Amino acid sequence: MTDASTPLPPAGWYRDPAGGAAPRWWNGTEWAPANTVPADATPLPSPAASATPAATTPAATIPSAATVGPATNYTPAPTRELSDAATSTWQIWVLVLLPLIVIPGQFAIDVSTWFPVAGEDPFAAQLRQYSDPGYLLTLATGWLVYGLSIPLAIFDRRALSSRGVDRPFHWAFVFLGAIVYVIGRSVVVRRRTGQGLGPLWAAIAVQLIALLAGVILMVSVFSEMTNFISNVPY
Repeated sequence: MTDASTPLPPAGWYRDPAGGAAPRWWNGTEWAPANTVPADATPLPSPAASATPAATTPAATIPSAATVGPATNYTPAPTRELSDAATSTWQIWVLVLLPLIVIPGQFAIDVSTWFPVAGEDPFAAQLRQYSDPGYLLTLATGWLVYGLSIPLAIFDRRALSSRGVDRPFHWAFVFLGAIVYVIGRSVVVRRRTGQGLGPLWAAIAVQLIALLAGVILMVSVFSEMTNFISNVPY
């Protein structure tokens, strides 16, 4: 336990006692949450300033962040202030906008091939559906989007790391879908830097456009199905 009479270090930015890469704010009595900039905090130290140890040293060693204050021989950790532009890589924007290339193929699908012609062999009807150019284009672009999403996520994560973002969202989540990676990436970047939600809003807009295209396709299918049912002889 630390004696209540022991003088505590002054408020300031110090090396995170929990081992985090970013500095952590000490308000004179307790630690702020990691990777945050409280309203009462002073500006983050520049890399040049953080290279020089603090001029004063606490009168006693404080055991840990869980007790009362920073440890002896504390030194501000270097940090890099990032702007919103610095967290927006070209890889993330390509990843966000890539699903739009699937939509033209959807509008090119001939939905009449989904329904058999009177007297047509079932195998021939299925072959006609799968050989439709619009269907093939949609299938090809869909796989292309999925395949390109993986290297884009990998290089996006590397770019964020090189720009000073601590522990970016892992690229492997892209296997669950590009939108999963974009959401996780945006949340982590926001927590680390306070910026970086632009790609998330763009991804939401792209998803809404894709949803609208899907609704239009389903309306076409329903209309064709209604026409097919009305022409079925009883």
